[in-house]
Amino acid sequence: MKFFVKVCWLFCSLSLLIQLSAFAATNSVPENPNQLGIASVVSQKHIEAVLTALQLDDAQKKTEVRDILTAYFLVLKDWHASHDPQIKPLWNQFNKARSKQNQAEANVALAKIQTEYASFSQQHKKFIGDLSALLTPEQVELVKDTLTVNKVSVTYKVYLQIFPKLTDEQMAVVLKNLKAAREEAIDCESMTEKSEFFKKYKIIIEDDYLTAQGYDPKQARKDFAAKQK
Repeated sequence: MKFFVKVCWLFCSLSLLIQLSAFAATNSVPENPNQLGIASVVSQKHIEAVLTALQLDDAQKKTEVRDILTAYFLVLKDWHASHDPQIKPLWNQFNKARSKQNQAEANVALAKIQTEYASFSQQHKKFIGDLSALLTPEQVELVKDTLTVNKVSVTYKVYLQIFPKLTDEQMAVVLKNLKAAREEAIDCESMTEKSEFFKKYKIIIEDDYLTAQGYDPKQARKDFAAKQK
């Protein structure tokens, strides 16, 4: 009986070793990462959206990009699980302050949010660095746009309609700030929070930059809304 148990144990161990060796040899994540419990359904949807947008012909590169995305969403999910209890009330504080036109209090909330996200900066840099090692700059831009549902492009086009007299230099500043918003929004799990970061940079663009350039953003928005009607 003892001999039979030992034989079974050795057989199972050998079988497991063979499976692990095969997985290590491919150095890849299965087509459906959920089979190993390493990605949520939501994360998997984002991963597939990125891969669809990239349309990579190289199967090996596609697998490597999938692995990078999966690893990123894993650490992102864990990070948000521990930091969201602090971050979500801060966004509420920010929005309440903005509704009361209390910019000082809104800035305090933003500063605290920035401090929270600072602890994720290394993971963010690694994610972008890993992508940049495999993809062209244009493809990395596409990944960023896909993860933020093209908010840079959509918002930029609206700005050009609201402020049709922007100079090339002013348009460049607007676009630069929108891309900064995208860079921070990438690390958000919810679309609501991604939009909050774009709201943060909308304040920088309109209340700070365009106002200093002689524009009246509030009036420009009213004029634009009137034209739409």
